[in-house]
Amino acid sequence: MVKNFSLMLALRYLNPVRTHVSVITLISLAGVSIGVMVLIVVLSVMDGFENLIKERVLGRAPHITSYPVAWEPLKNAEGRDNSIEQQWREQMKELKEYPEVKNAYPLVQDHVLLEMPGGIVLSNMHGIDTSNKIAMDDFNSLLKDDGVSRPMEEGYFATVSSIYAKNNGLKVGDQVELISSRSLKQLKPLLDEQEYTPLKELLKDDLAAALLSLDAIFRSGKNRKGEVREMILNPDAQQFKEQINQWKYAEIRTGERAMLIELTDEILYTEDFDPADPEEKNFYPIGTKQAAVDLLKELQVLNVDKMDKDAITDVALPKDVVISGVYQTDIFAPGPDIYAPLLLAQELAGGGETGYVQGITVMLHDAYKAQEILDGELSDTINGNWVGETWMVQHKQQFAVISSQKTMMTVALSFIVLIAVFSIGAVMFTITYQKKREIGVMKALGATPWQVTQVFTLQGVIVGLFGALIGVGLAWVVLKNLDVIQSALDGAGFNPFPEGVYGVKTLPHIMGWKQNSLVCVGAFILCTLAALLPAWIASRADAAKSLRNM
Repeated sequence: MVKNFSLMLALRYLNPVRTHVSVITLISLAGVSIGVMVLIVVLSVMDGFENLIKERVLGRAPHITSYPVAWEPLKNAEGRDNSIEQQWREQMKELKEYPEVKNAYPLVQDHVLLEMPGGIVLSNMHGIDTSNKIAMDDFNSLLKDDGVSRPMEEGYFATVSSIYAKNNGLKVGDQVELISSRSLKQLKPLLDEQEYTPLKELLKDDLAAALLSLDAIFRSGKNRKGEVREMILNPDAQQFKEQINQWKYAEIRTGERAMLIELTDEILYTEDFDPADPEEKNFYPIGTKQAAVDLLKELQVLNVDKMDKDAITDVALPKDVVISGVYQTDIFAPGPDIYAPLLLAQELAGGGETGYVQGITVMLHDAYKAQEILDGELSDTINGNWVGETWMVQHKQQFAVISSQKTMMTVALSFIVLIAVFSIGAVMFTITYQKKREIGVMKALGATPWQVTQVFTLQGVIVGLFGALIGVGLAWVVLKNLDVIQSALDGAGFNPFPEGVYGVKTLPHIMGWKQNSLVCVGAFILCTLAALLPAWIASRADAAKSLRNM
């Protein structure tokens, strides 16, 4: 009965006769409602953007990346060939066998120069395995729905991001040139070598003398097995090789040095001799002398201009590619500038190295369990010469920025609710001052301080409760009609969220009830506390003093 009476008085005081307090109360109620609505709308949109960014990042970025710490020797413990390509293919095969792994494919990325009619742009390039159906299905789902973008295919093609295409004026069908930054690094010493004097001029007399010495040191003989071979006495062989080795350190072209290395390390190479025995003979197959003579004669007439041209062509030849598609990106998840077929990316990033990769991309069925899976199931495979890194670590800074923005927006917009709370506190101080006599009457009739406090506190409770509920309702209406609101703003010539920048026609949103409940409860508690202080002060007033002027 007492509670019902307290509630009735609270409602009566919220709408007093012949005063303006009711208007102020309505303003406070509106402030709480608007504050709750704005907070819920902004937090829901921020959650929607975060979820959208995660979907776009996880749609193309590796969930786990496996990197080699160091490639194993090309000969394994059993003496069998162990090429780099064989190593990463075996690693990829092992990863695909795990049930948690959806897909695995080679990782190739590099910076390239893109040359177009408007100039040259430094770009970030990623390779994609066009033979991997799962990878291609996921990637093709990101293509912009513009009617001209087509799926990536093997060959000299490239797919660019929508932001990159817009910034550089690129469109589907344009032909551009890609130059590897790695190739440019290799190109500089080749250009410097063009200034060197050709070996045939620099060591003209030495080359002629070396040819004559070959006639003098080579003989015919039989080895220990009685086989007829060409031979050179050990001191003669060592002297000749030392002379050739000195030439290698001169300022000569890389191609000329390679020919000298071929002469000493391949043509005149033998393990069948004792270097400590001056009478030891070095035996070679029949024809070794002629091969050595032919190589030295080739150096005497070598066309260095052709050698320079071929070397530069092999290293830095630009690759003509056609823009076959544009994939959708936004300012929050920009993605790589260029996607190229794996073989083309290997050709550019690897400097011509066959089977070049930088790691293995691992895609999981559940990307949010990446760290757990890396530390658990995959720990046996990704260890030793391989290390793993999850998308949470790779994109930690990016998502930290989003979280920071969300926190800042929450703090800033919470001031709307705080202003409404201060308004409620001001209203309650006004009401308790105006109702000083009524408070005295209640206390004279036997009302306890708690009962008096309850009457006025319930006013804040009512404003907080209805303000929070109305705010939730308004937020729900706004979120359900975001497309209408955006269309209206766009029609008025103002669209703060253009599709070309954010990549979405309507703002994404997730109305999380747990988060929204916290906002409502927070607003309710603040409103209750705002009314509690003046109500408690009023309940402590002396009844006799309050009735003295009646």
